[in-house]
Amino acid sequence: MDEFTSDQSRQDNQRSLPDDSENTYTQATPSVPPPPPPRGPRWGLIIGIIIAVIAFFGGLLILGFIGLISSFTQPTDLSLGPKVGVIEVSGPISAAGGGSWLFGGPRGSRAVMAQLRQAATDKAVKAVVVRINSPGGTVAASQAIYKEVSRLAEQKPVVASLADVAASGGYYIASAADVIVANPGTITGSIGVIMETLTFYELMEKVGLDDVTITSGQYKDTGSPFRPMRADERQLLEDMLQDVYEQFVTDVATARKMDIDVVKKLADGRIYTGSQAKEAGLVDQLGNFHDAVQLAAEKGGIEGKPALKEYGRASPWGSLFGGAATAIADEIRQSYRQQASELLLPPTPHPQLR
Repeated sequence: MDEFTSDQSRQDNQRSLPDDSENTYTQATPSVPPPPPPRGPRWGLIIGIIIAVIAFFGGLLILGFIGLISSFTQPTDLSLGPKVGVIEVSGPISAAGGGSWLFGGPRGSRAVMAQLRQAATDKAVKAVVVRINSPGGTVAASQAIYKEVSRLAEQKPVVASLADVAASGGYYIASAADVIVANPGTITGSIGVIMETLTFYELMEKVGLDDVTITSGQYKDTGSPFRPMRADERQLLEDMLQDVYEQFVTDVATARKMDIDVVKKLADGRIYTGSQAKEAGLVDQLGNFHDAVQLAAEKGGIEGKPALKEYGRASPWGSLFGGAATAIADEIRQSYRQQASELLLPPTPHPQLR
């Protein structure tokens, strides 16, 4: 009886106690402010972004349009009377480089060939100066420009003006001109062909690496850096280089009207100063660019100070950004071309005229 009573009393006490947990939760919960009213669209920011985008792309279009116009019309074209055309061959000679309406016309040997052909058809241009400042480059690109200079020389007087360096492929091009003018200290000559390859198969052996190459023929991986070069492969490459060398020497001898044996004695790969080249018969006259222009004017029948028409000027876009945008575009284009033709290209580097 007492036990039942005490249990009943405990239950009554529990019912009479307040719910502390509920009070505690109610006190701990902070009051939440009402949400702010929804904002409308930020039209000022949106309009500012739209104006900025339109201004950016509008500027690009204007620069591209100016570049397009400048590729057809040069400031010197506005002068009346006969002119001397000026075409520059600068830097390593290669066929690489494309072009676009925004970044300018074609680059590399294609650009030079296009300028030479334009000068050939321009009736106002009575003579052309080909200004060369190049250490050489690839064989095919040098030969392509040489051929166009030869064709131009059949129609108009062509004077080659050698700047700091006009060696190997640079001299190859110059030899097609009617007259070669060089500074006394110009570095020229270097008539010859070179091919280089690097091997690191011994290094791979030391670090425990091995190469597995599967080819369709015994010469497909000639020049591979992963193995020694065989004697028959070396002979194959030497024969190829000798063939290119004979083409080089023959073209120089033909264009310069020199005996081929005389040219071969000079064409052992050595370089000459402008003065030495003149003594050897590889250069006709010592002088600078202005001397070459005056000589071209005289040969073209122009009296007094000649007006110049300079081909291949950089577009405004290229001038503003130093050709960086064009170089990036070329790099991307070249990367895709390399991936597409990787299975067809041998690992051996191309012969170089340098």
